[in-house]
Amino acid sequence: MRAIDQSLVDQVWREITTCPPGRQEDEARRFLEGQPHVAAFCQAITKEFDPAVQKAALGLAFLLFKILEASLRAPFPPVARHRIQEAYEATTEWLEQWEGADPRIFLRSVQGGGEFPQPNLIQYLLTSFYGGDPESVDYDQEVKASLFLLLKTLSDTVDVGESEQA
Repeated sequence: MRAIDQSLVDQVWREITTCPPGRQEDEARRFLEGQPHVAAFCQAITKEFDPAVQKAALGLAFLLFKILEASLRAPFPPVARHRIQEAYEATTEWLEQWEGADPRIFLRSVQGGGEFPQPNLIQYLLTSFYGGDPESVDYDQEVKASLFLLLKTLSDTVDVGESEQA
C-alpha cells in the first residue's frame, strides 16, 4: 500500500484531468456503478443545491476513491450503505461539539490533526476544488460545509485514518 500524501493526490488529479473525455466518462460511470451507495449519499447530501454542486460532490467522491485505489493499487470494494450511515451518524455527533462556532475557527481546528482522521487530505481536496483558500469569504459557507461533511463521512466510512496507520 502506498501512503496517501500530497504527491499521490496530485498524481491522481493529473491522471484524471489529462485523460481523454471519453475515458473520464467511462471511469466515472464505472465508479457510480461500483459504488452506488456512495453515489446515493452524495446526491442526498447535496439535493438542496444546484446541479453544479451536486456534480462537484460526485467528482470529489470519485477523486477520493481514485486516490484510495491508487494507494491500495487495487479496486476499492463496494461500500455498504450501513457503513456510510454509521459514519454519517458519527460525523453529525462529532459536529455537535462545533455548533455555533465560527466556521474559520472550525476549519483551522480540524486542519492540524487530533481526533480528525486525515484532515490534510480533506482540506487539500477542498482547497484544490476551490482553487485556493477554502476559508475565503468568496465561497458559499453552506456548500463548503456540505462538501466537508461529505468528505469526512466518506473518509470515515472507508477508514482512511486507520488504513494509513496499518
